[in-house]
Amino acid sequence: MNNRNHAGRRDFIKKTSAAAFGSVFIHPLASNMISHDVSDKVIKVGLVGCGGRGAGALFEALTASPQVRVVAIGDTFDDMAKGVYTLLKQNFNKQCDVSPETCFVGFDAYQKVIALCDAVILATPPPFRPQHFEAAINANKHVFMEKPVAVDVPGFHKVMEIGKLADQKKLNVVVGLQFRYDIGNQKLVKKIEGGEIGDITSISTYYNVGAPKVIPPQPQQTEMEYQVRNWRYFTWLWGGQLAGQAIHQIDMMNWIMKDFPVKALGNGGRLIYNGRDNGDAYDHFFIEYEYENGVKMFSQSRNMNNCDDKMGWTMKGTKGMANERQELFDLSGKNFWRYRDRGDLGATQIEQNVFIESILNNTHINNTEYGAKSSLTTIMGRMAAETGKEITMQELLKSEESIVPSDMSWNSKTIKFPDENGNYPISKPGIGN
Repeated sequence: MNNRNHAGRRDFIKKTSAAAFGSVFIHPLASNMISHDVSDKVIKVGLVGCGGRGAGALFEALTASPQVRVVAIGDTFDDMAKGVYTLLKQNFNKQCDVSPETCFVGFDAYQKVIALCDAVILATPPPFRPQHFEAAINANKHVFMEKPVAVDVPGFHKVMEIGKLADQKKLNVVVGLQFRYDIGNQKLVKKIEGGEIGDITSISTYYNVGAPKVIPPQPQQTEMEYQVRNWRYFTWLWGGQLAGQAIHQIDMMNWIMKDFPVKALGNGGRLIYNGRDNGDAYDHFFIEYEYENGVKMFSQSRNMNNCDDKMGWTMKGTKGMANERQELFDLSGKNFWRYRDRGDLGATQIEQNVFIESILNNTHINNTEYGAKSSLTTIMGRMAAETGKEITMQELLKSEESIVPSDMSWNSKTIKFPDENGNYPISKPGIGN
């Protein structure tokens, strides 16, 4: 681990495989469900993390093939697990082999779910991902895991290490960066790679949306319970908005650039967030990333209500421009190509189809590398904003700072607590916490 921490930027790129960028492929499962005749094999699937994205991924895995059975679900909260169980019985009863006895609750629920399944969906908040991923691969289970896959550099190194073990064991890993599975995006990337807009000169990405819902504290609730309920307001639980939301556009740009930024400089802070209800997370970021070839990516994001929302990206080249609407323009602004086939399945369904098909057909797929390195890109941006300093990839890879509590329990003492006025310590550029 220490040797890897001191690896430089040159080694980081040299050791990056083609898998880190993702190949442009038009998957045969893009417009059709998996054939029911693939085999008579039954895939026992478990879910860890019963929030909206976890439930959505599970339902899409069940939709991918009738050969999928869900056998166990787990969450830190009883009401979340029961909610998904009820939805399963209502919508996928024939494929639901879950019982009240296999609905697990608590910080150790992941261990009990993993023990019962062939493949596991990991969809808890991201600081738990490295630990859960390690447990699943050590237990020889296939893994679908949501993004981001880590919130700090030690977590990144752990995920990369376990991803290599998954390759050795021929276990399949799909990461929930679904833009790479979108058919229109795949065709657009192929056009850009073919030189349709010339050499790339600049990139802008946007993820400007409203603030997450606040779940008020309850009597007798511990501080850990409150924070996990409101996980998108705490940096250690979300990694910040760059990691939790803007990562989609950032990962798309890394894919097109076939590279990862070498440094980041930027701003961020709290203009709207205030007090206990809003934790310690920043409500806005503006990061200037730079790639090895000098191309800069300007990434802006905010969580503010009553403001103009904007999600997407723009890429400019020497011959034209591309955008998130899967359109190409020449230098005069004339649109000369667009993808408009709306008969495709949604990208999140396609990624589950690919995941399930890879298990049924014993083919190997592993998205760990690009999932981890795009997560690292967002960590670099957050740290640049929090410190007010330019962060290079070479410096970042040396970091041993963990923002994840050392004691994961309802009565944790290593999380940040609010002061007597209800305010949490906030990272301030040039000052620290």
